[in-house]
Amino acid sequence: MQRGGSGGFPALILVLLALGAFGALVYTNAQPAPALRVIVPTEALPTAVDNLWASILEAGFGSDSTPLPTIAIPTAEFIPPTLEAAPAALTPLSPMEIAGATAVAFSVGATPTQAALPATAAPLATAQPVTQQYVTQPPSAWKPPPLIPPLSRDPLGRDHFWFTRPVDSSANNAGLFYYPYGSDGPENLWRIHAGIDMPNPIGETVRAAGSGIVVWAADGLRTAGGAFQDTYSYGNVVVIQHDFGWRGRPLYTLYAHLSAVLVVPQQTVSAGDAIGLVGNTGRVTGPHVHFEVRIGDQNNLLSGTVPGYGSTLNPVLWMVPYVGTGVIAGRLTNAADELIMDADITIREVARGLVVDTTTTYIFRGTAVDVNSDPVWNENFVVADVPVGRYDVIANVNGERVIQRVSVLEGTTTFVELSLGNRTPSP
Repeated sequence: MQRGGSGGFPALILVLLALGAFGALVYTNAQPAPALRVIVPTEALPTAVDNLWASILEAGFGSDSTPLPTIAIPTAEFIPPTLEAAPAALTPLSPMEIAGATAVAFSVGATPTQAALPATAAPLATAQPVTQQYVTQPPSAWKPPPLIPPLSRDPLGRDHFWFTRPVDSSANNAGLFYYPYGSDGPENLWRIHAGIDMPNPIGETVRAAGSGIVVWAADGLRTAGGAFQDTYSYGNVVVIQHDFGWRGRPLYTLYAHLSAVLVVPQQTVSAGDAIGLVGNTGRVTGPHVHFEVRIGDQNNLLSGTVPGYGSTLNPVLWMVPYVGTGVIAGRLTNAADELIMDADITIREVARGLVVDTTTTYIFRGTAVDVNSDPVWNENFVVADVPVGRYDVIANVNGERVIQRVSVLEGTTTFVELSLGNRTPSP
């Protein structure tokens, strides 16, 4: 009995403690909740910052000093600067002007007779024969690169492409197709052409076609001493005697109608050297360079003179063709083997049946100022810069047609004989 009583006392104590804790919790929850305190934000004054640089700037330090330079940001479109035009004082003087002499009158020697001009042509300033009569256009595209001279790929050694082109490929260095060497132009209105013309804007660089020495460099407009071979039709002219020749005969190249001459007589030049600028001096109606190849003799070498107007050869047989092209040269004769003059020649591509070029045969007047057949080829027509391929060479003579088929190789002259004795009937 005594063990059972002592064992229940702790349990009673635990029950009483639990009841007391529960009662305290009930009492606490029964009390009213305290009122919430709302905090309203206010604009407080800024706290002073102990910053030395801020104090210095607030005091206005540097306000009286020189401001640093500033660069405005560009807003307009950028335009590259251009060089100012060269002053007139830099224009080359003629020999008479350099010597201090005054211009004097001079006589004009015999020159080829000029055919009548069309009624619509502008009146000429003087009665001198016209060298060129056409309107030029600036080049619109780059030309192909030329081959490198000297060049002779003909198996018989007949080719003599020894000269480079006198104008860069970035301009126009091809001759006018409608006024080739030996022709008198469209409608037979112009003088027989002793060279080829390369139309370009005034100021385009003209370069030496080969190495040699300058034997003429003068203004042919204003002074008697500057008139090239007694005619000022050529305007400003440069003539180079080359340090190579053909079978012991000297070769010369001529560059006419220049706006400026950049060399002096007796100056040595190399192929590609700048010798002048394209112009429209002399008897022209548009800016271009007139390019001639002349062949001299021992008398020219001994006397130091330039061979005359009747000593020209077709320049395209001496000037390198473009890459990927060749030259077609030929003779057109009648049944008696006589040369036929001023006849139409057409070059037609076989593969596509398209006409790629046209020209006319040379005109020989039987005078001292004639054009000449090449001493190697003895031709009377030439078509330059023909792309490699197969072509029909067609001549039309008084309603009759003559055809020969040829193959053109790069850097080579293809020669063709056209004879009325073997003509092909017209279809």
